[in-house]
Amino acid sequence: MAITASVSLFKNEFVAELSDGRHIERHDWREMAEALFGAGVQANAVEYVWRAGQRMITAGQQVAMRSEIRRQALRNEGQSIAA
Repeated sequence: MAITASVSLFKNEFVAELSDGRHIERHDWREMAEALFGAGVQANAVEYVWRAGQRMITAGQQVAMRSEIRRQALRNEGQSIAA
């Protein structure tokens, strides 16, 4: 079963709750994307959540994070093919 992530922005920190119970916090969207990829989360398995009292993750940040996860996956795929 694929691991999913719910990502929110709380006090300038990206916070992800993974479906397997893990919790990831990162300051930068790129660092969060790398951490999510490392945890086995695919770009299409990320949900962006907003709750009262939290800042919204902008559309640009959402696109950038998904793109970075996809880039990591393609780079990893390319490395495994070359090996």
